Amino acid sequence: MPKPQRRPAAAWLLFLLLFSLAWPTAGRAADEHQQAPWQELLQREFYPSYELARLAVTEARLQETKGRVELHFTLVQQQDTPLPLDIPMLVSTPRQVYSTTLTSQRKKTAFTLELNDRPTEIRLDPYQELPRHLSPNELPPSWAGFLAAEQRLAIIPAETPAAWEPLLDLLARLDIDALPLEQIEPAALATSSLLFVGSEQENPARGFFAAPLHPGSNHPITLEARENPINPEQTGILLSLHSQPAAADLETLLTTLDSPGLFSQLKIADNTLEQQIKAPHQQGILVRLDQPPDGIAAPARRSFHEIMAELADTRVIYVGEVHSRYEDHLLQLRVLRAMHQQHPKVAVAMEMFPAATQPVLDAYVAGELDEPEFLRQSDYFTNWSFDYRLYREIIDFARHHGLPIIALNLERGLTSKVYREGGTTALSPEELAQLPADRDLALPGFQQRIGAAFTMHDSDPETDPAGFSGFLQAQSIWDEQMAHRMAKFLQENPEYRLLAVVGQGHSDKRNAIPPRLARRLAVEQKVILPVREQTASAPAADYFFFVPSQSLPDQALLGVRVRDGEEESGALVVGLSPRGKARAAGIMEGDLIVAIDDWEITGTNELRIAMLYQQPGQTVKVRVLRPIDTERDEETEELEELEELEELEETPKSFETQEFTLEL
Repeated sequence: MPKPQRRPAAAWLLFLLLFSLAWPTAGRAADEHQQAPWQELLQREFYPSYELARLAVTEARLQETKGRVELHFTLVQQQDTPLPLDIPMLVSTPRQVYSTTLTSQRKKTAFTLELNDRPTEIRLDPYQELPRHLSPNELPPSWAGFLAAEQRLAIIPAETPAAWEPLLDLLARLDIDALPLEQIEPAALATSSLLFVGSEQENPARGFFAAPLHPGSNHPITLEARENPINPEQTGILLSLHSQPAAADLETLLTTLDSPGLFSQLKIADNTLEQQIKAPHQQGILVRLDQPPDGIAAPARRSFHEIMAELADTRVIYVGEVHSRYEDHLLQLRVLRAMHQQHPKVAVAMEMFPAATQPVLDAYVAGELDEPEFLRQSDYFTNWSFDYRLYREIIDFARHHGLPIIALNLERGLTSKVYREGGTTALSPEELAQLPADRDLALPGFQQRIGAAFTMHDSDPETDPAGFSGFLQAQSIWDEQMAHRMAKFLQENPEYRLLAVVGQGHSDKRNAIPPRLARRLAVEQKVILPVREQTASAPAADYFFFVPSQSLPDQALLGVRVRDGEEESGALVVGLSPRGKARAAGIMEGDLIVAIDDWEITGTNELRIAMLYQQPGQTVKVRVLRPIDTERDEETEELEELEELEELEETPKSFETQEFTLEL
């Protein structure tokens, strides 16, 4: 929504609307009013015969003043020439709905409404009677909307059946580029309306809408208009037809698509056509103002043991975590212990480990590896940067009782590559083979939730649609992979229950792992969230546990920042804490740490493993290799200028060994 310029005093009209409490006028109640047929609204939207207004509301805010509530907002007419408009408006409060009429005949008009109660939302032109363009949320997706889009793309299989040639000819005549997914730039997916054309053999929509694609998939030809899941302001059309459709059915499809197309769904079978329009998401221009907080009645609060008793027959329990919060992991351990007491056959599914580390997890649970070797072989500190002690007690419990630990994650770098490249088209065939084929980007609320997370990375979906497309697809792939791994284990081990140890963003029951697992396997699932001072959305979980903040014990620290050595194995010191123990002992930047006491340090991960077993206050000896500076004589410098020192430059750098004793 565009932001208005600073208000010139003479250009603004301020209305103070003081109106009595009144219900919407007779005949205007939402359940009585007869709205214009959607065919008429879409005809007006896509094929206007007169000038339409384009309205927006900006700068909406509430202000408490002397016991009353003031609502301030600006109405903007975005078209070139403002129109004289009388705009009906509904104001909703928790107790009542008020109606009034706004008058606007300028580009920008400021309004102030004084109310007795705090409104939750306002809705302008709720019955869509004004001569105006509908907002994106008011428009049901349709073939007409797809044709009216500025940018349109058809995504087709890599090899199209010969019988589809008439369809491809029609798309070309309609100026719609038809390309395989791998030939489309990721940015175009986010800025275009998309037509996915698939058959029973190959359907490029699977990576966006998963399966099933159409409720009426038993028809030879089906079409459904949805939102483009990467950009809901664009349309996504799912067209499914057999590789060898009947000639009469195909002709019916071509004739229908070549028309204005005021429909959202088509079903064609035996030369019979069914079509219909979807209902819109909303009516009127909706502005949400105030969302009261959720709460819970104190008598509804129950003990941990009572809640776990309710969950005794639940097969999958998620305990969503904030990765760095120790109390969340203590709750996960408490739930795991309770589940094990109820039914000994429990497995722990963990986001922290990629699927390739499953053999290492199996070996560790079986007692074939000690902890340091487990951390090395699982490459824990490369794959997951959080303090291992946060998860140690959960893993130790599973190992002690022989409980399977399931590695849920993708290989490190895959989701980052999807995010960085804006989609999956840059992945190699080997990388694509690691991804679940069916991926649903269109789960209700998923795009909005991930969009909020995207803005936390100092990005904006509107200004960086390609970046958001990659971010959205990466998050979907992440959830789908973990759902796939969980479903596979549950199907192969029907006697087991499962505790999912995942981040709160992955445990959201509305659009994260739970619905993706449900798509693969009918299984009872419940979500537990630890709650603290932050707001937790009530629909996101089934149970909330109130957990006090707790911290891990202090960790022994050297006070260095390191990276892997380049010429020699070890941890290269690239930074020192100003008041750290290493600086005080004489360790310098450029030193290469090669041992802590008798523990050989081969790189940064090995240093982190070694430090897990040190305690604050403990005295250790740190052995380093320190580069030796060699002075060059005049002859050497002359040879350098003549570029005749290639052999000398390849000579390894010289080091001297030094040892420092310090108290951690």
